[in-house]
Order: sequence, then structure tokens, then C-alpha cells
Amino acid sequence: MDQSFQTAPSLQDIELLAAPAGSNVPAVISSLLLVIFLITLISIAVRRYNSFRSQAKRQLRHLRHSLAQQDTDANLDESNIHRDTAYRLAHILSRGLGLNGITSLSPLPDELGAHKQRWTQFSNDLSHSRFAYNSNETVDIKQLFDDAFFWLKNWP
Repeated sequence: MDQSFQTAPSLQDIELLAAPAGSNVPAVISSLLLVIFLITLISIAVRRYNSFRSQAKRQLRHLRHSLAQQDTDANLDESNIHRDTAYRLAHILSRGLGLNGITSLSPLPDELGAHKQRWTQFSNDLSHSRFAYNSNETVDIKQLFDDAFFWLKNWP
């Protein structure tokens, strides 16, 4: 027992290690949160860019640009160009809106009930421009594009 009392004073001579200057845990957590936030923002941007509606808007812009370039060529039959454009416009718009087809009987969401007459007029004009053969009545194709962008923008 005497020896245990003798070693006790020698334990007092041991110096404690110095405390670390600072911990990196807050910096690591902050970095991880920043990375997660950036990944979330990038995934939202990619999802939005690749959505059916965004793809339809890009395809409609491309179609409108192609039509404008074809209008400058005088040798092409305008009625066939407009008919082909109307078919493509209907296909692009129906995919962008998630519909099986564009007709006046296509269901209009309740939120757009105030635009029922505009929808009916648009779908009738689109059908007329697709199915009318050499009709004297022409549908303004630029108005169809404007309406298509309106429906892509406002469709819930």
C-alpha cells in the first residue's frame, strides 16, 4: 500500500494534452448542406428543362422558325405547308398538355373554365387547318401558334 501512495504524486506530474484548436465538424456539415442544396437545384432545373411542356415549347419555337423560313420560298404550296404545320402543332401540343388528341371535345381543366370559348375556337381552327382540303377559308397559322403557347403556359 505504501507504493500506491508513492506513485500518486508521480501521476500529478503528467501534463494533459492541449485541446484541439477548433473542430472541423461545422465546416464539414456546412459543406455537405451546400452540396445537397446545389444538387437539388440542378436536379430541379434538369427536370424542368426536360419536362414535356418545356420540350413542347422548344419544339413549337423550332416549328415556327422553320415555317418562317419556308414562307420565304415562293415555290412551295402554302396550303400543304400549313396543313403539315397544323398536324405537327397538334401533335406537339397534345404531348405537351398530356392529352391523347386536340379536339373541341378534349377535356378542359376546371381552372381554365373561363377560357372554354377560346379552347373551342382554337381546336376548331386547328381541326379546320388539318382536315380542310383546298378551302378558300384560311386559318391564321400564327394565331394558332400564339394560342398553342397560351395553352402550354396556362395548362395546369
